[in-house]
Amino acid sequence: MRKISLAALLIPALAWAAPKTADEWYAEGANQYTLGAFDRAIDSFKQGFSLETDESKKANYLYNIAQAYRQTHDCKNALFFYKRYLAAKAGDTVKPIESQRKKQVEGFIAELEVCVKQQTQVSERPPVNNVPPEGEKPDKPDKTDKIDKTDKTDKGPPGDTVRKERKEVATGAPGSVPPGGETSEEEDTGVTQTATAPPRLISLRIDGGATKVTAGSNPVPVQATFALVGGYPIPIDRRLTVEVGAAFTFTPIPFDAAMTGGSRTAQMWGLLANAGATYEVIPKLGVRGDVGLGVLFFANVDHSPFTSGQDTSGALSMFHLRAAASADYAITPNLVITATPVAFTYSPPKAGLADDIKSITSIDFMIGIGYRK
Repeated sequence: MRKISLAALLIPALAWAAPKTADEWYAEGANQYTLGAFDRAIDSFKQGFSLETDESKKANYLYNIAQAYRQTHDCKNALFFYKRYLAAKAGDTVKPIESQRKKQVEGFIAELEVCVKQQTQVSERPPVNNVPPEGEKPDKPDKTDKIDKTDKTDKGPPGDTVRKERKEVATGAPGSVPPGGETSEEEDTGVTQTATAPPRLISLRIDGGATKVTAGSNPVPVQATFALVGGYPIPIDRRLTVEVGAAFTFTPIPFDAAMTGGSRTAQMWGLLANAGATYEVIPKLGVRGDVGLGVLFFANVDHSPFTSGQDTSGALSMFHLRAAASADYAITPNLVITATPVAFTYSPPKAGLADDIKSITSIDFMIGIGYRK
């Protein structure tokens, strides 16, 4: 009874701990591969392949399966999956196979074809019958039989040339390829990491942080600032993605209203056409640059120090330039956290502003979260 109770408690715990996503199955397969449990690695990579929804990542699972089969000396299955890997990569225009990787796999295929041929010849060599438990009845020797003069030296099992230790270059994710696109940096395990696949439909991020605004001689303390950036991603190659879209920024500017008394808050609203470029430095981590051109609306500034106490007929609009540098880290294939150590904005003066305002500039620091698909 105690054993049954213990099993009842362990079964849900094991089910909870079991991998549930393609990336988790990849991680499990990579661990088993490193430990030399190649059969378990094969099962894990196959599970990951069946759950993977990103077509650009599936080829790397085929490569990993072939690698594991090769380590088990299963020439036939290794040959099959290497060929499936090349077939999958042949149609990949976003992340085509690198020439070094293609040459490497073609070399494996050539060796494995020889191995399979040798194994087939061995399996078809007579006799092919079974031996009964009591043994076979000895046949009388035939005097006409020729003496077998073939070399009996043990030259090793067929396909032994395929079993050489190799250091694999894993370049193409999880892609990540991992989990993560094509693959990551060099590893000694021979397992291709899945890397983060580039977005192809939409990229959207929201950031918040602090800014230091300069507007003439008027002292403006450090203020909160916010930005919303969205665009359409265009993959250039397996590491570089360009985005075209728009950016929206907002910064409140408190000031003392000398004429009316008390304090008020002006608002700076930025609306820009934006272009960005992201370069994946290592799997999951990319650096990004943005440049935007548009309009800055300086609202609620009538009777303020920014207008020398004069009245305005509404928000003052002026040209607006924004440039930003940031870093992105993918916590899932679709979600990233982003840090912008510096963003700079510039707007020339507008009629109606105080004479000492020759420009309105800001330097921002922000962090945020992004979604891409």
